Amino acid sequence: MPTRRKGTRRARRTVGSRLESPTMPPRPLEGNIADRRARFQRFTRSAVGEPGSERVFLASKLEMLRSHPSFSPAERLEAEAAIARTLGINTVDVVRAIATRKRKTPPVPGGVGYGMFYTSGFRTAFARGTSFYYEIVCPHQPGGNVNTWLYLTATNRAQKGVEAFVSYQGQNDTRFKVFDWARSDQWQTNIPFSNLTSYLRSTVAHGWGLQVLLVWNSTFEIGVNRWRNEVLLHNRVTNGWDLVYRYDYTSTTAEQTSGWPGSWGPIVETFQNSYQNTRWLGFLNTMLIARNAAGQWGNWGVLTASQSTIRNDNQGFSPLFLDPNYSFVVRS
Repeated sequence: MPTRRKGTRRARRTVGSRLESPTMPPRPLEGNIADRRARFQRFTRSAVGEPGSERVFLASKLEMLRSHPSFSPAERLEAEAAIARTLGINTVDVVRAIATRKRKTPPVPGGVGYGMFYTSGFRTAFARGTSFYYEIVCPHQPGGNVNTWLYLTATNRAQKGVEAFVSYQGQNDTRFKVFDWARSDQWQTNIPFSNLTSYLRSTVAHGWGLQVLLVWNSTFEIGVNRWRNEVLLHNRVTNGWDLVYRYDYTSTTAEQTSGWPGSWGPIVETFQNSYQNTRWLGFLNTMLIARNAAGQWGNWGVLTASQSTIRNDNQGFSPLFLDPNYSFVVRS
């Protein structure tokens, strides 16, 4: 399990120290930080395109919102309008697209096979920054009857943060992606697993051998009404962190702690009505840390059952194990 770092002292300057600043959260794992953004941008440019994936991603989020059990109809309408504003689209067009989705390909999106949603109190329990560490349990192929998209995704609680996630499309197209909710061109990183050999590693949990990808996803203030989104991956070969994505933009604490985006923790996001015989998928050692109004970072802590609730849309997934609520692996 990752080492927990205490205190708010300035990050140590090591190789790649130009990447660090006093506002950056304490690291969930030790190791130097190296800037690999140019390399990952090259991988993204050379990746084969995926027609339709962006539309499906948006439609999925809207379906998740409309079926979320804790929202009233008025809250759903308000959140739907907020998503439309964030993504620069017309709400009427979104409604029309969802209404006709069954006549289009790819198939109907929008389920949660299994995963965590933050409670309202924990979702907003940060002021000037939030940071998220998680290990995605992600075999090269999802197995079973997966023939459309399947996402292993999460947010760090900030409405304008990013989703740094694993995307399956059928059995032979597995990628690591970054979707940035703060941008107008949200799709920014698209890396086939063939380019991630230095980042994928083997681990054991509850006696089961698993392949994992270690991700550090942060959103924090860097100046007055200026915020930064960052994604780092832990490099197995160098035993250090590689910065793979960064974006600076204008925002406020009030904006970051509101809205529907940012409300889900680690989830298995589904695009079929049922799943059978999939390989084991999930998340391990989910931890978060918050920065308060005084600019001080707290301590890393695992996601607990009091901070999150479990959603399962009964599409065939059940837990192989659950450590409430920071680690889970599902099977079908």
